[in-house]
Amino acid sequence: MKSRRWTALGQSDLVDSPFPSVVLVASLIFAAVVLVYVVLDRTPDWGLLGAAGFIEGLTLVLLVVAGIQVGGVDLSGGALVTFFGYLVAGLVLLPAGFVWSLAERSRGATAVLMVAGLTQAFVILRAMQVWPS
Repeated sequence: MKSRRWTALGQSDLVDSPFPSVVLVASLIFAAVVLVYVVLDRTPDWGLLGAAGFIEGLTLVLLVVAGIQVGGVDLSGGALVTFFGYLVAGLVLLPAGFVWSLAERSRGATAVLMVAGLTQAFVILRAMQVWPS
């Protein structure tokens, strides 16, 4: 029974599923919401923090699942380091943007959070381009 569960996990290929696209779209929606905050000259609040935490959680799930599934794919050369580098960078971007935007409390600092959301989406996109499907 244990080997059957492992096979099912290996066949599910969460990294090849629409899940990374969900993380990407969530990051883009987050950036759009932060853009509204910038236009209205509002500083980040608990709602944005919760949304960023949700995206961080999705990115962490993607990182863990990719770590499990990496044995079954061919990531030769520097592709392995590049792939996991993108995902680890994705875990750092939003917290760094939040720290900046909370420390400065200006429209420009809130815009930094928007850029962090867009960069998060780009990092997930690049990681999926490196991952062999």
